[in-house]
Amino acid sequence: MRVVTEDNTDPVIAEIHDRRNYLVRPPLANLDGIVFVNSCIEPLPNRFVLDKLVAIADSKGIEPLIVFTKTDLKDAGELIDIYKSIGIEVCLVNNITGDGADKVMRFIEGKTTAFVGNSGVGKSSLMNVLFPELSLETAHISKKLGRGRHTTRQVEMYKLAGGYVADTPGFSTVETERYCRIPKGELDAAFREFGEFRTECRFANCAHIKEKGCAVVEALEAGKIPRSRYDSYLRMYEEASKINEWE
Repeated sequence: MRVVTEDNTDPVIAEIHDRRNYLVRPPLANLDGIVFVNSCIEPLPNRFVLDKLVAIADSKGIEPLIVFTKTDLKDAGELIDIYKSIGIEVCLVNNITGDGADKVMRFIEGKTTAFVGNSGVGKSSLMNVLFPELSLETAHISKKLGRGRHTTRQVEMYKLAGGYVADTPGFSTVETERYCRIPKGELDAAFREFGEFRTECRFANCAHIKEKGCAVVEALEAGKIPRSRYDSYLRMYEEASKINEWE
């Protein structure tokens, strides 16, 4: 949370402001943006996990930036076009040469942001490219397990780039359940590409699955909504349907 203090020599909290947003895991609040780091290879991008994280950010009013690393080994393919088509900024970064890192720097300057990504995607390496003075520990992909090893063990907040930057521990796919749960009745609002269509559905409580007169499904069939994103919505809706309201 944000506070106002009095007396610079011996600060006393005078005001406590409400949090604009927060994440349960990693434990962060008042974020302006999140840098979602993915690697083009080892480990390969998980579309569903990325869509879930982007939906969480959008539901919290946090602007996402999607970064693809290890571009010297493989390209990101159609994923770039998918996310750009729905208005999300995407950049490619080579952590060896530093190419593309300037775009990430422009995104985080003067803001409170967090770097989030699966273990082994090159998150800490990217932060070292942006801020060499940090000298964050990095590790190679485990050949036996096929995934990265955790080098960041807790959230670390740094005062950098005219704002604050949080480095967060790498996660495994199953851990995304602990980030945030979006109620099924609010899920469509977390998919930004549904925005212009969902208000045109015949029924106000349309789930955008098989209802008659669903403008979202019509937009999907017309190619105005990416199929992979809609598939992620269906999967998240099914997960949310299994959760009791009190949970």
